[in-house]
Amino acid sequence: MFNPTAGEPNLPTSFRLPTYQPDKLCHILLGDYAALVEAINRMEVLRYCDRVGWIDPIPTGRSGEYISVMTRRITPPEI
Repeated sequence: MFNPTAGEPNLPTSFRLPTYQPDKLCHILLGDYAALVEAINRMEVLRYCDRVGWIDPIPTGRSGEYISVMTRRITPPEI
């Protein structure tokens, strides 16, 4: 018998995905804590985003796995 919740992580109740907005892009990082921090720092060095735009990494409930989310406004291409 299929149980959709078996083995699924229990995210903290404070975690909610951002509301969909067509003029914004949502980035989600999922992985090891150190890898998330390194990726966030690298994107800041490349001036893609500010570190403070990301939520602090939150444990997913799976061993050693974390999630972090950042939303940024999409600038339309110039024609």
